[in-house]
Amino acid sequence: MNPSQVGPDTRSVVGRYMNHALVEGDPEPVDRFVARVLCQAHQSAEARNAPSEARAILGVAHLFADELTASHPGFDRLGFVIAATEGPS
Repeated sequence: MNPSQVGPDTRSVVGRYMNHALVEGDPEPVDRFVARVLCQAHQSAEARNAPSEARAILGVAHLFADELTASHPGFDRLGFVIAATEGPS
């Protein structure tokens, strides 16, 4: 994977935004953001014929889904994993 082009200051801003969204009880923006980033990484791995990377990204998607489900019981776990690995239909 390529190193992130995001500087430490930007990461803290993003972190504050995500924390604010979680505190406000609105997980939707966070789950969509994470699913989009994971989907891009998964598609990139598939395009490069890198099945080990694609499987690792799938594993990370499941970890995020577990955390989101634990904190929001009605969360669509399967829908998140599909969005994170296949993108929107």
